[in-house]
Amino acid sequence: MSINQHDRDLYCLKQAGYIVLKDFVDIALVDKIEKACVGFELEVEAFRSEQEVILSHSWPLRTTRCLYAVSQELQDLVMRERIQKLVHGYLDKPVLRDSLMQTNMPDPRNAERGLDGDISFHRDTLWPDGEITPNYLHVFLLLNDFTPEHGATIVVPGTHREKEPGYYFKNSDPRPPQKGIDYRVYEQSYFPSTTQLLAPRGSVILMDPMMIHSQGINIADTPRRVINTTFRAAQTVGKPPLLNARAIAEHTARVPIRQDLLSLLEDTESLPSEYGPLRELVTEA
Repeated sequence: MSINQHDRDLYCLKQAGYIVLKDFVDIALVDKIEKACVGFELEVEAFRSEQEVILSHSWPLRTTRCLYAVSQELQDLVMRERIQKLVHGYLDKPVLRDSLMQTNMPDPRNAERGLDGDISFHRDTLWPDGEITPNYLHVFLLLNDFTPEHGATIVVPGTHREKEPGYYFKNSDPRPPQKGIDYRVYEQSYFPSTTQLLAPRGSVILMDPMMIHSQGINIADTPRRVINTTFRAAQTVGKPPLLNARAIAEHTARVPIRQDLLSLLEDTESLPSEYGPLRELVTEA
C-alpha cells in the first residue's frame, strides 16, 4: 500500500502535536505578507496609545489580530490545498477563529535571564469534559527565523493527547512572575521532553495548542514575529471567546475577502464585531 506525504504529515500531527513544513512560502510572498501585517501592527499600537485594544497578550508578547482583513496574500496562503487538507483532516468541520500576529518583543531583562531561564508552560485553554478529541489547531507562518536566540516556540510533544498528572499544573504549582514577563513561569526541566521548534523564515508550523508549550526567551535585540491562524472544531465551544471574525471581514476588511475563507470564519453575533482601528465609520444623517 502506498502512503502519500499528506498521510505522513497528518500522522505526525496527531501523534506529536505538531509538524514543521520548512521553507513552505516563497520569501517574496513572505515579504508582502510581512509588510501588510507589520504595518497594521504599528497602526494598532498607535490606536492602543489612545483607546483600549481587546484580546491582547501579556508582555513581552505583542498581539495584532484580524490580519485576514489586511492581507489577501495571507488569505491565499491559509487556503492552500495542503494546509486545508491538514486542517480538515485534523479537525471536525473546522472554523477559522482568527489570524493574529504574535511578536515576541526584545527586553534587556529577558536577555539577562538567558536561554535557560524559566518559561511560561501552558495550554491555550482548559480541557473540556469528556473524551479527548482534537479541538484546536494553530497554523504558524514564520516571519523571522525560529532560533533559540529569538525565542522560538518550545513544546512538550504528545501532551495534546492526555491530561498531565495533577491536572492542571498552572492551578497546582503557581510561580511568581519574574522581571521582564507578566505571567507565571516554570523551570524548563519541569517537562523533561521539551523540544524547540527551529525553522527558517517562510516555514509553516501546524500545532495543537492543547499540547503544553511556551514561547522561548528572546535574548536578541529585535522582535520575533509569527502569524498564527487558529482553527477550532465546529462542535468546540471557543474558549476564550474571541471576535465575530466574519462580521469584521464583511464590514471592515480593507482588502477583498475570499468566499471560501469567509465561509470558514467564526460567526457569533454575541462576539465583538470590531477590532482596534477596524471599525465601521458612523456617519451623521
